[in-house]
Amino acid sequence: MNDRKVRNCPVCESSNLEFIYQLTSVPMQNKIYETLEKALEESMLKINLYGCKNCSFVFNADFDSKSVDYSSDYDNTQEYSRYFLRYIEKLGKKLIKKYDLKNKSVLEIGCGKGGFLKILYQNGVKDIVGFDPSYVEGDQQIDKLVVKKYFSLKFCKRKFDFIICRHVLEHIPQPSRFISSCVSCLNDGGIMYFEFPSLEWIVKHRAFFDFYYEHCNYFTKKSVITLFSKFGFKNIIFNYGLDGQYFQLEISREVKRSNQKISKIKGKKNNNDTDTNIFREISMFLDEEIRKWKMIIEKLNNFVIWGAGAKGVTFLTRLNIPREKCRYVIDINPKKHEKFIPVTGQKIVSPQILKKEKIENIIIMNPAYEKEIISCARRYGFKGNFIILR
Repeated sequence: MNDRKVRNCPVCESSNLEFIYQLTSVPMQNKIYETLEKALEESMLKINLYGCKNCSFVFNADFDSKSVDYSSDYDNTQEYSRYFLRYIEKLGKKLIKKYDLKNKSVLEIGCGKGGFLKILYQNGVKDIVGFDPSYVEGDQQIDKLVVKKYFSLKFCKRKFDFIICRHVLEHIPQPSRFISSCVSCLNDGGIMYFEFPSLEWIVKHRAFFDFYYEHCNYFTKKSVITLFSKFGFKNIIFNYGLDGQYFQLEISREVKRSNQKISKIKGKKNNNDTDTNIFREISMFLDEEIRKWKMIIEKLNNFVIWGAGAKGVTFLTRLNIPREKCRYVIDINPKKHEKFIPVTGQKIVSPQILKKEKIENIIIMNPAYEKEIISCARRYGFKGNFIILR
């Protein structure tokens, strides 16, 4: 049985829903394969996007968690990028300093391969625990800190001063129940940090490749406030990370005052904060961008994709780009090299390919990494064109 039913919004429980768009034949985005044969056999899934007219939350009504496998083969590691590594190092040091985490107990839910947890540990945060079934043992510093299971109150028997949850909430089919579990592990006066994609950014940049099966939730600022206000969080500080792509939320409860009725929401202004007509915009730009890029690809010869992550996989599979048209996907993560993209079957290679073969065009999937990718490609002698999805 699916985890979701269309009858009510998973955030505010309103029944005032609107169908937005259907995407058929989509694979998991961060699971790659050892052989071409297995990649071509990847099972296909379906996305049915609905939006809540009450809180502007968007979700996949067809999501089924049984179809998703976050095993050790699932790799969404980004720390091989120096740009991204600097981003999370800066974030970690900021949180440590602002909230005195060296003297606090810290829980990271969904720590992945442990990159951010290790940054915190190496910068003095010693009372820290991480949860993630996809964690791969092999780091003596943090192996003992990670529980290789999904976060659950069954396995988490203590409370923490600070909870970190980066790029997890967009994967949870029942977000209210999940937040309730997080709150149960939070000490009185504790603080939470959440990070996940901004739907406003996706819409503004017409990022048709940013709708994945694993992401069953798409949050606007309004739906964020609705969700966390349900649990009494009156202070939500909104910042934006990775060139505006991510919400960075610092969440706490203010001291209660008599007759206080209105939540106080702090944050930097962001021109992506409008909710009006967002459902209509999604349905329009998905069709328009897919048509546009199919036309561009038809005319383009001798090109590769840079980035074997979710954006690259989605771009290839949504446009159904065959191996005859695009043979390779370049990625700097060595653990992905010589493996294959699901469905379309492109081989993942290192930037060394630019020295070995004549390639005329590189399509850059994420504009945040534009300068880093261009610099890297030039070092390997690439003299062709860059096409950047903005």
